[in-house]
Amino acid sequence: MINFRWFGIYGAVALVHVVSLLGGWDAIATPSKLLLMPALGVAVVLASARPFRRPDYGFLAALALAWIGDIFVADAASSSFIIGLAAFLAAHAVYLALFLTAVRSRRIPWGTAVLVVWWVGLLVILRDDLGLFFVPLAAYGAVLAASTASAFATNRLIASGAVLFLASDTALAWALFAPTAAWWQSDAVIMALYTGGQLSIAIGFVAARRASRKTASVSG
Repeated sequence: MINFRWFGIYGAVALVHVVSLLGGWDAIATPSKLLLMPALGVAVVLASARPFRRPDYGFLAALALAWIGDIFVADAASSSFIIGLAAFLAAHAVYLALFLTAVRSRRIPWGTAVLVVWWVGLLVILRDDLGLFFVPLAAYGAVLAASTASAFATNRLIASGAVLFLASDTALAWALFAPTAAWWQSDAVIMALYTGGQLSIAIGFVAARRASRKTASVSG
């Protein structure tokens, strides 16, 4: 059974971060954002069964890439934005590989084809605002859609987390590239979706890995 208390550390950091965004407390919001993925990584390590294997290290690598993305994806006008975008793209590529191999438990449902509609629709809606970022965002959206679809071949926690992550990135794209349409407290909403999604994916991954180890030990 997973010891959920370790994920409580991450949950506390995430709560502090979202509340600081709601309150406009930048002095707390900035450092707490940098602590999010390290805290989640520590929770995954402490909650995971031993010994660690390649997929477990791969998941930690995905969190490290997301941490780099957290650092650099903040302002589309910044020259460092593309670094953050590339880091998140790589993180989703790792998730995609892990979801299709290490924690896969079923076929990908046909219903996930709706993600193609999401991808095309978002690009059509934002095409006039994306400018030079159209191709990078199109590539990122394709990988994001693929990783989200693959999450539905795992367990409900991972699938739910992937949907929250997708919602967060959709809202972020809207806020960055169509700022005139941004809504009140958009930063807090985006980060609430993101932190919740990452938490759900992490717990689901640890649970799936523990289940696979138990199955292997019984069959062995």
